[in-house]
Amino acid sequence: MQEITGIKHPAFREALALTRQSERQRTGYYLVETANLVRQALRSPSEVRSVFATPEEAAQLAADCRARNIALYVLRSGLLNKLVGTGYETAVTALAVVKQRVYREEELPTQGDTLLLAGENIQDPRNVGVLIRTAEAAGCAALLLSESSAEPFSRAAVRSTTGSILRLPLCLCLDLPATLRRLREEGVHVVGSSARAPRLAYEGSLAKRPLLILVGNETTGLSEPARAAVSEMVALPMAPHGASSLNVTVAAGVLLYEAIRQAGE
Repeated sequence: MQEITGIKHPAFREALALTRQSERQRTGYYLVETANLVRQALRSPSEVRSVFATPEEAAQLAADCRARNIALYVLRSGLLNKLVGTGYETAVTALAVVKQRVYREEELPTQGDTLLLAGENIQDPRNVGVLIRTAEAAGCAALLLSESSAEPFSRAAVRSTTGSILRLPLCLCLDLPATLRRLREEGVHVVGSSARAPRLAYEGSLAKRPLLILVGNETTGLSEPARAAVSEMVALPMAPHGASSLNVTVAAGVLLYEAIRQAGE
């Protein structure tokens, strides 16, 4: 363990820079905060570069850091607050610098019983985070996101994953419709979601594998190029004279678990 007493320490400055999206994109690292998420990081497949913690928390994290040969820095709470800022009620006693787990498109698994989730133009970072959490919970091999979606490594998104981002690989697609077309050529069944689809999800071919479930923007749904790239479109039933659609994360969860149900029949 090494104590940091000022903001000029190189490791502190490196972590502070990661509060900016441009630096996260440049380096491929991001910040994980709260003691619970840091413990998950230390026991996850993600590469952890360094850990910062209050003296009390550092004592609890020391053994795990030693086991993985990870630098552990001790900070007073005032310095730690400079790294995380404000905006959440929960006090932060630990923070980690973690390598982003990102697949290149050609690395995506497309064989056997693979299940994938994709989101196009998801704008709320909290929705991005919950999609990551939902995809992991349903056993997806990865989450694909269009370049136009909110950044998954932002503070709000990472917190919303409750740790799933440490274990579930992501694929950030420059041209999501083109990626979907390529996956279809490789044998992946691609199912898109729309309230105006001609058939319900329960009548769709969600038992097919490998399978990708695609959900769209919170307000406008899927773009026309994305619709044109799917194998089929399905809808979820909605009660009359009420809400016209579900939150994108809820819809993704329903569709994924319907796919699991159909595959088990």
